[in-house]
Amino acid sequence: MITIYHLDRSRSERAVWLMEELGEPYEIEHFDRLENLSAEPAYKKLHPLGSSPVIKAEGKILAESGAVIEYLATMFGGGRLAVKPGAPNYIDYLYWFHFAESTLMPQVVSEIMSEAGGVPHDNPGRQYARARAAQLLSFVDDHLANVEYLAGEFTAADVMVTFVFTTTPLFVPLDLEPYPNIRAYVDRIRARPGFQRAQRIAGPNRVRD
Repeated sequence: MITIYHLDRSRSERAVWLMEELGEPYEIEHFDRLENLSAEPAYKKLHPLGSSPVIKAEGKILAESGAVIEYLATMFGGGRLAVKPGAPNYIDYLYWFHFAESTLMPQVVSEIMSEAGGVPHDNPGRQYARARAAQLLSFVDDHLANVEYLAGEFTAADVMVTFVFTTTPLFVPLDLEPYPNIRAYVDRIRARPGFQRAQRIAGPNRVRD
């Protein structure tokens, strides 16, 4: 049985959502953030880097979003949300899966840290970062003009990318008004029963016992 150690308002939402989409059983342990938004001490003890997500699988602790989601998508649900090599949309799947953490999230995290650190909005570095973020969002929006999901069909790549549009706005403003295709995409995601279940279990406004 997989155990998901879920940190409130964190990328571990992805693991819960994926398992709900796959309809696979798992256990979940909830951890909260402190007032300064850092993870509570008990969570940081799970992994030397204190990162999120963290799961326990095959008796081992596994961290890093990409590794966690790739493992779950490959090992569970018959691999139906992990596109296999040779499939027509494999390259798209591979690209967008890694785009999430390699390109998009670092830019968003930079803005979150600038906001938290009180960096002025007219700071040249912050201005550049916002311009780069706008470029990335336009890139995603252009792609979504032609497809319903990033790899054509719903896959684990969508689980990786969507977090930026649904949860990171809790930490820093994200104006999606100029990006109609992203907004329509997010609406499709929010309509998915698996996403809705995951939000009740592990979303920012989760139902607490």
